[in-house]
Parts: sequence; C-alpha cells; structure tokens
Amino acid sequence: MHYRGPWPDIDIPDVTLYDLIFGGMGPAEGDGIAIDHTETGQVLTLAQVKAGVDAVASWLAAQELREGAVCAIALANCPEYAMAFHGILRAGCVVSPVNTAASAHEVARQLSITGARLVITSADLAGTVTRAMDLAGLPADNVVVVGACPDGLLAWDEVLRTPVALPTPTITPATDVACLPVSSGTSGLPKAVMLSHRNLVANVLQFSSALPSMGDDNSIVAFLPFSHIYALTTTMNYGLLRRFPLYTMSAFQAHLFLDIVATRRPTIIFVVPPVATFMSRNHAIDSVDWGSVRLVFSGAAPLDQPVGEAIERRLGTRVLQGYGMTELSPVTHVLPMERQDLELSTIGQAVANTTFRVVDPATGHDVSAAAPGTWSEPGELWVSGPQAMLGYLGEQDATAAVRDAEGWVHTGDLVQVDHEGTTRVVDRIKELIKRRGFQVPPAELESHLLAHPDVLAAAVLGIGQSSGDQVPHALLVLREGADPQAAPREVLHWVNEQVAQYKHLGGATVVHQIPLSASGKILRRQLPEVLAQARAASTSAT
Repeated sequence: MHYRGPWPDIDIPDVTLYDLIFGGMGPAEGDGIAIDHTETGQVLTLAQVKAGVDAVASWLAAQELREGAVCAIALANCPEYAMAFHGILRAGCVVSPVNTAASAHEVARQLSITGARLVITSADLAGTVTRAMDLAGLPADNVVVVGACPDGLLAWDEVLRTPVALPTPTITPATDVACLPVSSGTSGLPKAVMLSHRNLVANVLQFSSALPSMGDDNSIVAFLPFSHIYALTTTMNYGLLRRFPLYTMSAFQAHLFLDIVATRRPTIIFVVPPVATFMSRNHAIDSVDWGSVRLVFSGAAPLDQPVGEAIERRLGTRVLQGYGMTELSPVTHVLPMERQDLELSTIGQAVANTTFRVVDPATGHDVSAAAPGTWSEPGELWVSGPQAMLGYLGEQDATAAVRDAEGWVHTGDLVQVDHEGTTRVVDRIKELIKRRGFQVPPAELESHLLAHPDVLAAAVLGIGQSSGDQVPHALLVLREGADPQAAPREVLHWVNEQVAQYKHLGGATVVHQIPLSASGKILRRQLPEVLAQARAASTSAT
C-alpha cells in the first residue's frame, strides 16, 4: 500500500541550490532585508548576502580547492553562516555543518569521517576547533575565524575582501554532494549523510509548497541552529528562497525571543518541543502581543498535543507539526495548514513528490489499509522521494541498511496511518535517543564507556516521560575490583568531558549483566526492565 499526500507534485528544476536561491534575483528583491541579527544589530539585504556568498566562493577558488572539497562550518546562527554555506556550494565544494555544542573530540571525528580540511568558525569556538584540527592531524592555519581572529588563523574579513572572480565548477545537481550533515541513522556511530544539490533544492520547494496559504509577506524568528538539517532547510534556505527576513539568534534566549516578537513582529516561528512547552506555560508570554504570528511550526521531536493546543489558545495562532530525518533532507510530512480537524499529535501527510509505506517489521509486508475512522496497525515508515539521500559517505553497508535497492528510506520509526494518509508516530525501532531535538546515539556513548578501565560492559538507554526529550542513562557492568559506589561517578565525569552537553549521561546504574542476543547485540527493549530491577536493589549512582 503506497500513500501520497494532498499536495500535487511540483517541478524540481535541475539546478544547484545557489542558482535556485540567488540565480533569478532581481534588483527589488536584492534590496529587501534577508538577515537581521538581533544580538548585534547587523542587518543585511539579500544583495549583501549574495555579495558575501560570491566573495567566499571567489576566495575558495583562489585557494585552489578542488571541486568536491569538504569545508566545515562551526558557527552559531548569524549572517556569516548563510554566506559561508552558499559560498562553499557556489565554489563547487561541499559543506559539513558542525554542531556548536560539539567537543573537540567530536569535531575531530567529524572532520575525519567527512574529509574536511577547512573550517569556518567564530572567535568563541576557535579554541575548540583548533584542538579538533590538531586531534585530526590537520594544520590550524586552515581555520577561518569570524570576529576577533587569533594569530596564526585566517580572518573572515580578509575572505570578504576577496575580489569577485567566480569559478565555473561543473556540478551535476542530482549526483554531486552539496552537504554532509552527520547522523547516526537508525543505529550505530555518527555517519556523514550525502545530500545532493537536488535533495536540498527539492526539499525546500516541497516544504514551501506545503504552506501555500502563508503568502509572500512573512518573516521568521531563527534561533534553531542552522547546523541542524531541520533549521537549515525550513528556516535558513526556506527564508532566503521566499525572501522572508530572518531574525537570527545565536541560541534561544527567552528575553531576546520575546523582544523580537514584540518589536520585529514576525509571522512564523520554528520551534522544538522544549521551546513549545515554554510558549505554552511561561507567564512571560502574556507580556507580549502575538498578533503578528500566524504560524508556530514544531519539528525534530514529537510535540505533545496538549502543548500545541495550549499555544493555539494562548497566542491565537496556528500550530503545525512536521516530520523528517537527516537522511531525507529532512522533511517528509507536514500537517496541512487548512486541516484543523487533524490532531496536532499527528505528523500530518506526505509533502509533494513523496510516497511512503507502512511496513510490518516482522514480515516485511505492508500493513493492511485502515478503514475510515480507524488507524492501521503499527509498521515502520518507509519513504521515497527526491529528498532521499544519496547514502552515507564511505559506508556502503550502513547505506544498504537504511536505503534499500528500490530507493525506500527505512526511517526506523513505527507509525500508524489512516485511510487519508494522515500519519502518527507511535514508537521507535531505531536506537537513537532524542534529547532536546538532537540525536544521541547510544552506541557512541557506549564506545566511550567501554574505553574506561573500570567498565567491563555497558549499555545506554533514554530516561524520561517524553520520547522526544530523554536523558541518556548508563547501565554498567564493572570489572573486578572496581568500587561500585565511586566508579560509576568517575565514569560519568570521564565520559561527559568528551561529549557535547546534550549527550551528557544523566546517571549510571551498576548491573550484573547487559542483555545480549545470540549474535552479541544489545537487546535494547529489555534495558528498562534491567534498570528497574537494579534500582530496586538500590545500586544506583547519579
């Protein structure tokens, strides 16, 4: 049973992302505000952003970077992010976005698996990035710094002063990689996802076509990190494509967020569930006039329906939820704006040019279609469309496990579907823990745990009421002689020093054994029971 959404298919032009956004820019469009960085007061028109993009592309060409060379961006949201991202693509190179919360070890691993040799970063992250370059065996003078530039590194201002002499790279949009975000897929360690120009072009157009009633006069609050594919597509590239001013913030700050709403009068706000919860409950919300806001869009993790309903009541605005994954550029499903009869707990329906199936994991067959007014049995969501990744860089086996020979991407999420194709997520097959909208792969934390001399075996599971916001928790089998009281605390501290804050282990529990399959794989569905039994025996450390 194949399902489609209510939106008609759209034409996906065979162009690069740069050409889609900047290729047909007229003088009037160029004069419009593109990015207003509210923290610094920096305001750039679309023409100024394009000038920066072209300067970056010209500078990269002058460095004789070959086509396909990978350049990493480790920046919080700012105007320079858009210039760097699109400048790298215009030069025929590839972007690998870096999470600004990542540790030096994590950045070094990303540089290694993507093959990046150049990093564009900010003054406050230069220390982390230079340490990462050293760990990866790369020269520190390949770091470009926005802001105050330490000695020995390259100054962003010098890049922008490059005379424009645009290169003429040969880019095949359907097959040439544009972006290498890092994802853990459905299991295992982080991998580099190969997204082509066509993937990104298609998905920003698909997302835009799912919101036709929004019209042309809009503006966006942009605090979700552009390093995350959700914000990269639905906020930065969507805003630039539609000529919607972006009010950027380097990170979510409640007082600045409320000030932007009060003074800039935005119409669209993209959120993750923790911010949605703030908007539904915090008393400070009532001090602001929300009359300009027409849409609050939530993604990256499941939104609780009562939270969405509370926002609609308090703010008098429409709340929508969408679904996607990095391997799908990322958007596959959106709640239709006009379908207020559909529950906010659903992820809506498939965007244009997208087909999906709901497959029984036990049999490999599609689940039976639901009768009107009912839901199907749960099955894994499989998706096909022009937004589907090319694969994982250098990971053929991992690619085959997620994108099959027929082009279906196996999402690892269990869903139910009604007779109209409306979909709701009910569980996860995949191992990932979601923390504040970010992926936390248990296997990555487990590899750190097993490197500690006191740990014989380990497993990690998510703890929390919400499937979209859980705290990683470690189950430890200690080596003989390790102190069962002190060792777990020492192990937690040791691991947390090596990973980004959102990956921090919130606790550790000593257990007698980790449940394993006959092939040695961790039986993750048994971990909650193992934890409960161990806690009952009072051998927990936090």
